[in-house]
Amino acid sequence: MAATTQTLSISTELSQQILNTHTSLQTHQVDLQHLVKLIESIFENAAAAASKGIDQYAKLNNMISSLQTFDEMRQALDDIRSISCEISCNLTAGNVDETTMVLLRRLRNYSWNAKVILAMAAFATSIGELSMLVKHRNTDPIAKTIDILKGHSSTLDFTMLENLGLFNAMMEVVNTNLAFMGTISKIPKESASMEGAVACFPAVTYKILRIVLQIASILSKTVDHNELIRLAKEVSDINIILQEKLELCKKEGGKIAPYQYQYQYQYEDVAKRISKLSISEVIDKIKMKIQDSENLRNRHVLYLISDLDISMEEIKVLSSLYQRNDEKYKIVWLPIVDLSTYDAKRFSDLKQLMKWTVVEPFSIELDVIEYIKKEWHFIKKAIAVSVNPGGEVTCQNALVMLWTWGNVAFPFSDKTEQDLWNRIDEQNGWKLNLLLDEQIIPDISSWIETRTFVCLFGGGDISWIREFTDKVKYAAYAAGVSLKLVYMGNNKSKRLARNELSREINFLESEYQWQFWTRLESILHSKIRYGKTVTSYKTDRVMQEALRVVGYGGTGEAWAMFSMGPGAMVTTNGEMALTIMSNYENWKQETGIRFLEGLKNYKGVISRDVHGCINVHLPVLGQIPGIMICPECSKVMEMFYTYSCCPSN
Repeated sequence: MAATTQTLSISTELSQQILNTHTSLQTHQVDLQHLVKLIESIFENAAAAASKGIDQYAKLNNMISSLQTFDEMRQALDDIRSISCEISCNLTAGNVDETTMVLLRRLRNYSWNAKVILAMAAFATSIGELSMLVKHRNTDPIAKTIDILKGHSSTLDFTMLENLGLFNAMMEVVNTNLAFMGTISKIPKESASMEGAVACFPAVTYKILRIVLQIASILSKTVDHNELIRLAKEVSDINIILQEKLELCKKEGGKIAPYQYQYQYQYEDVAKRISKLSISEVIDKIKMKIQDSENLRNRHVLYLISDLDISMEEIKVLSSLYQRNDEKYKIVWLPIVDLSTYDAKRFSDLKQLMKWTVVEPFSIELDVIEYIKKEWHFIKKAIAVSVNPGGEVTCQNALVMLWTWGNVAFPFSDKTEQDLWNRIDEQNGWKLNLLLDEQIIPDISSWIETRTFVCLFGGGDISWIREFTDKVKYAAYAAGVSLKLVYMGNNKSKRLARNELSREINFLESEYQWQFWTRLESILHSKIRYGKTVTSYKTDRVMQEALRVVGYGGTGEAWAMFSMGPGAMVTTNGEMALTIMSNYENWKQETGIRFLEGLKNYKGVISRDVHGCINVHLPVLGQIPGIMICPECSKVMEMFYTYSCCPSN
C-alpha cells in the first residue's frame, strides 16, 4: 500500500508536546553535508565483510580528520554524543516515548530537518561501536567480554541489516531532510507547498527519532527480523511523503518570479562585481526597482537599511521626524532579508507603518546587498546612508545624527555634526534639552524656563522607586521648589508598566523611552567616531555623563538625573541618589534656585571615597568603537564582544 499522510498521524496533545520542545531561534546552524557522508560511510563499513582490507577505512579517516573544521560542528558533535548516550540509556530503561521527547528537547535549537540528521548520526555512532564488537568478538577476548556483558545477540549480522533495507531506508530519509535544508533557503515559507512541508516536519522528526530508538533497542537483544522489516518499511513510507512534498516545493520554486533568483551568483562572481561597482551604479540599480523613482531625482535621499527586526519604536520615531522635515530629504527602505527566514507578514506590517518608499526585498540584487555589507558596513543594526542630489555619500549612518539632533542635522555631513558638537561643547552642554525635546516631552521648554526641579530616573525595582520618589517629593516640598518626576525605564532590559507607578510620575510611551536611550547611545557613537583621545575625553563632560547613564541603564540598575533650569544636570546611580535624598537634612540650607547646587555639592562630598565602576553595552553600527574611559575611575575600559539574539531578555 502506498504511503499516506496517515503514516504521520499523531494526536493533537502529542503534537503540541512535540512543538513545545522546539525553539524557533535555531541558534545552531550547521553545515550537515559532511556529517551525512560520514553517516553513510559508517553504515557501509558496518555492513562490509570482515575479510575486506583496511583500505575500506581510508575515506572514513579523511572525513573524520577534517570534520571538526566546519562551522559549529564542535557543538553538533557534543550534541550527537549526548544523544548517543540517551539512546544507550533507553536500551535498559525501555521507555521509547519518554526518551524521544528527551532527544527532541536536547535538539531544541536545531531545525526539524537537522534534528533528524543529528539523531541518525548518533544512531550511526552506536552502530559503529556495535559493529566493531561484532567484528572482533571471535578474535579479541576483550571485545568478546564486552559483547557478553552488553547482552548482544550472537546472531547479529550487519550484512543482514543491509539486506533488509534498513540502512538504505535510513540514508534515504537523511538525504531527503538534507535536500529540504537546501530548498528552504530558496522558497518563501509562506508558499503553499512550503507551508505543507513545514507542517509535517514535527511529526516526521518525532516518528524517525522514535523508530531509531526502537531499532537500537531491538539490536541490543535477540534480533526480531520481522520487526526490523516493519520499521524499515515505516521509515521508507515517511520518506515517500517527504519526497512528495519536496517535489511540490521544487515545482513551486520554479514558478516563483525569476527576479528572485536571477542574481544568485556564485560568491566569486559577486566579489568580482562588487569590486567593479561604483556608488552611482549601486544607486541606479536601487532606483530601477522603484516605480516612482522620478520623485527621487535631484533629491537628498536617506537609504534606510535594515532586516525585518527593525523595531516599531524606531519606525515611529523616524516617521515623526520624516513628516516634519519640510521635504528636505526622502527616505527609501532597503530590507535585507534571508529567504530561509523571510516573514512576508512581518514585511507587510512594517511596510504599512512606513511613510516613505519601500523596495521589495526580493528585487534587491545580490551584488547590491554585498556592496551594502562591505562598503556601507551594514551588519544588523539599522543604518541610513545619506546621499546628496549629486550622488555623493555625505554620511554612512545618518541615523546617529537624526537620533541625536533631529532634522537640525540635515544635510547629515561631518561638518554639520562637528558644528553642532562645537556649539554644545562650548556651552558645557550636559543639559536637559540635549536629551529631551518637545517630541518626547511637549512641556520640556516650560519646565526649563520656570526652573522646575526635574528628576529623570529608571530601574526595574519598584521598592526602590517608591522609596526614592517619596524622598524626592519630601525634599522638593521642604525646599519650596516645583517638581516633575519622569520615569525613563532602562536601556534594553525590562521596564515597568504605567499602572505600576504612582500618578504623579510622568510615564513616557515605549517609542519615547526608546528615543531617549537611543539618543544617549548615538551621542556616544558620535563622540567615538570623532576619535576622542584619552586626554580630551577627561574634559568632555557630555561623553562622561552619557556613558554613566548608558552603563546604569544597560544593566537594569537604578539611576537618576537631576536638572533645574538651563544649567548642567547631576547624574548618579540609584544607591547614591537614594542616599542624597534620604540625607536631605544634611544639605537643606540650599533652597529655591540653589537647590540643585546643594544637591551637587553634597554628592561631591559623599562620593569622594566611593569607587563604583560601570559596564557599557553599545550596539555595533558597522565599525568597532575605539578607546573608552571609565567615567568613575578614569581608567581605560576593557572591550569585549557580545552577541545577543534577544536584547529584551
